[in-house]
Amino acid sequence: MTNAEAIAKVLADRGVKHAYGLPGGEVVALIDALRRAGIQFHLVGHEASAAFMADVTGQITGRPGVCVATLGPGAANLVTGIAGAYLERSPVLALTATISADLYPSFTHQRLPLDNLFAPITKQSLVLDGADTAAKVTAAFDLARSGRPGPVHVALSSELAVREARAGVAEASVAGSPVTAEAAAGERHRDEVLRMIREAQRPLLHVGVGARPEDAAAIRRLLDATQWPWVTTPKGKGIVPETHPRFLGVASGMVIDQVVEDTLDASDLIVGVGFDPVEYAGSAFIKRRTVNITRWPTAEGEYRPLESIGDVGAIVSDLLPRVKPQPWPDDLLRERRRAIVREPGPTSGNGLSPLAVVRALRETLPEDAIVACDVGSHKLLLGQFWVTTVPHTFFMSNGLSSMGYGMPAAMAAALHASNRAVAALVGDGGMLMMAHTLPLLASLRLPILIVVFTDDSLSLIRFAQTRRRLPVYGTGFEAPDFTEIASACGIATARATTLDEVKVHAGRALGSRAPFLLDVRVDLQGYEGLV
Repeated sequence: MTNAEAIAKVLADRGVKHAYGLPGGEVVALIDALRRAGIQFHLVGHEASAAFMADVTGQITGRPGVCVATLGPGAANLVTGIAGAYLERSPVLALTATISADLYPSFTHQRLPLDNLFAPITKQSLVLDGADTAAKVTAAFDLARSGRPGPVHVALSSELAVREARAGVAEASVAGSPVTAEAAAGERHRDEVLRMIREAQRPLLHVGVGARPEDAAAIRRLLDATQWPWVTTPKGKGIVPETHPRFLGVASGMVIDQVVEDTLDASDLIVGVGFDPVEYAGSAFIKRRTVNITRWPTAEGEYRPLESIGDVGAIVSDLLPRVKPQPWPDDLLRERRRAIVREPGPTSGNGLSPLAVVRALRETLPEDAIVACDVGSHKLLLGQFWVTTVPHTFFMSNGLSSMGYGMPAAMAAALHASNRAVAALVGDGGMLMMAHTLPLLASLRLPILIVVFTDDSLSLIRFAQTRRRLPVYGTGFEAPDFTEIASACGIATARATTLDEVKVHAGRALGSRAPFLLDVRVDLQGYEGLV
C-alpha cells in the first residue's frame, strides 16, 4: 500500500465521505487514492473555501472534515479557513503536499516551512516521512476531534505519496477526551459549582459553542427545573429554542449588544454551558462571576471561571436532582424580554430594511432550515434576530469572523443534509469573495437559496468610519449584477424590490430544489440604531 492509499484508507474507514480542495501536481496521487477509496473530491475555486467546507463538515458530523491543497500557494491559501476552524472549535484534517526532505535544503521554488506556518493555528502540524503513515494519520484524525476540537495539518511529499508505506514505531491513538489535569480539577470543582449556584439570587444560563445537539435535552430540563432565564452565543443557537419564554437574547457582539450586556449585568451568576469566550469580540465576560460547564478548559489570561470539565450533558444531568427553582422577579424578566424586541426602522427609500428582509425570510423558510451566514452588517442582525429552534441549523464564522464563509458553509451543510432547506445569507462584499463557488454549486445542483444583501459597500466598516468621524473612504464600490454572474453559471436568479417579492422568490427557490440566487437591495439607513 502506498502512503497516499494508506491515508485514504484511514479516512474511508472512519466514515469520511467528502474531501474539498484545489489540486496541484503534487497531490494528484492522493486525490486518486481518495477516489478509489470512495471519498468524493470536490473541486473548489479557492483553498480557503475548501477549509471552510471542511470546518462545517466537522461541526455537523463530529468527524474531522478533510481539505486538500498542494504545496506553496495552495497550502498558504488554506490558512484563513484553517485559522477559522481553530477559533470555531471545529475538527478538520488539512492535507497538503510539501517538498521532500532530501530536496528541501536546495529546492527553493515554492518552499515554505509549512509546519511553522500551520503550527500556531492547528493542534498539530505533522510532516509525514513514509513510516507508519496509517498510524500517524489515525492519531492526527483522533487528535482533531479530541478535547477541544480543532484542525490538524498533515503534509506529504509527492515522492512519498506513491511509495510503499514503511513500518515503524506506531503512535498511540488519542481518541476520546484524555483525562487531563484540568479535567480532574474540573471534576473536583463540581460541588463548588453547585454551591455557587445555590447561593445565587439571579443565575443566568449562557449557552455557547461547546454545547452540542446531544446535550440539548438535558439543558432544557435544567431550565425547566430552575426556571432560569438564558442567553446564547451565535454558535449555540438552536440548542434551546429561541421561542422559549425566558430567552433574553444573543450575547457576544451582535446588534443591540448593550441591551444583552445589561441583562448579563442584572445577573449575579453566569452559568456557562459550553461557553467559550472565543466568541466575544470584547472583554466584558472577564468581570462577571461565572461557573462554566465545559468540555475543554476555557480559562485564559484574566478570565478565570470556576470550571466543571467533561461531558456537558452528563454534568448537567448530574446537577438536575440537586438544583431548585430560582426564577427572576416577573417584572425584571418582562423588562429584559421587552428590551430585545425591535421592529424595522425607517429607510431612505434606497432599498428595503435589512431587518424586514430577515423577518420575511424567517417567515418563509421552514423552521428546521439550515442557514449559513457570512460576515458583514447583516451578520449582526441575523445573529440576534434569526429565530433558531433546532440545533445545528445556524452556521456563522464567529470566532474568526471571516468574510467568504457563508457560501462554502451552506454547500457543506447541503451535502450532509440533502432533505433540508439550506440558505446562504451574504453581503455583496462577501459575495465578491465567493463568486468562485458558483460553478461548483451549479455542477452539484445543490438546492441552496443564496440571498445577497446588496448595499454597494463594506457597510460594517463604513459604520466604523462614521462613528470615528472619519470620511467614508475605501469601503464603497459598485456591486456587479450578481444575477447575471449566477445566470452565466447556470443558476436560476431573481431580484426582489419588495418584501412580498422576497417571500415569493424564496418560496419559489425552495420549491425548485435547485440552486437559486436572490439579489435584494437593502438600505444602509435600516442598520442605524442597531449596528
